[in-house]
Amino acid sequence: MIMADNREFSHAAEIATATDWDRRLAVPMFALTTVYLALLGAMVHLAMEETDRYNPIAEQCGWILVILWPAYWLEFLFHKITGGKDDRLHLLTCLIPPLRLVTRDHVVHKNVWLPFLGWRRADDDLAEDVEYRLGYPMIVVALLILPLLGIQQFKKELIATNQQFGFWVQIAEVSIWQAFAMEFLVMLSLVSKKVNFLRTHWMDAVIVLLPLIAFLRVARIGRVFRLHQLGKLTKTARMFRFKGLAMRAWRAVLVLEIVDRLLHRDPEKRLRLLEEELLIKQAEVRELTDEITRVKGLIATVGERERDAVATADSPT
Repeated sequence: MIMADNREFSHAAEIATATDWDRRLAVPMFALTTVYLALLGAMVHLAMEETDRYNPIAEQCGWILVILWPAYWLEFLFHKITGGKDDRLHLLTCLIPPLRLVTRDHVVHKNVWLPFLGWRRADDDLAEDVEYRLGYPMIVVALLILPLLGIQQFKKELIATNQQFGFWVQIAEVSIWQAFAMEFLVMLSLVSKKVNFLRTHWMDAVIVLLPLIAFLRVARIGRVFRLHQLGKLTKTARMFRFKGLAMRAWRAVLVLEIVDRLLHRDPEKRLRLLEEELLIKQAEVRELTDEITRVKGLIATVGERERDAVATADSPT
């Protein structure tokens, strides 16, 4: 009995310690991941610029990312040592640090920390609340692409000749990308049905992933350059065309996202979406009811067989 009490006390102490460290590390790790995303976006967008003039800065961002990466492994190991429950998601954040932005706690894996909201239970209700809160700010962020497109269209010569001006234009794109990336990661971590979220928010996913995919594609071509010097000029021209095409596609999807977000703010559109979601929920309730009925019938059948078996065993032969 004493040993059992000691084990319970030890387990409670471990949970308290892990919870305490979750609370201590929530803000700094959120801030670190925000910086990580900013550096990642800067590296990708500066490297995707159609000339190579920002490549040294992009390379510096890449090295800083490498330096910051061990912090996520140290956090993972520290929680493991102090009694936190590690799972595949926390290990995945070590491999893909941006996922650490809003990860679950290391004890019950049901709570998250959010700026201005603090620790909250991660569920669909919180996801809906966060989506509503971010609605108008993200529309404003998306609308910023319009003046940026105007600058890129009518100030091409200035962007090409003035390296500093072109740099700040790129940073503006990075800021827009980072805002969408952070919103996407937060929402994806909160919703319970992630596949449905990806299906209904595919434009958000494209906005976040397209520059990364294009960057990996260009990086692969860059390795080809180093391995095969013949035909380098032709491949370089092809790479520049791919860079321009990728970023134009990103901006086009972003413009579509502006329209989509404005439509979602239409009350009639919102009502239709809610009615569709209600129909889905009702179908799920019917399926659960049918399954409950089936399992009850199975239990009743097994009970009858057991009673028949007992009756047969007790009857005189």
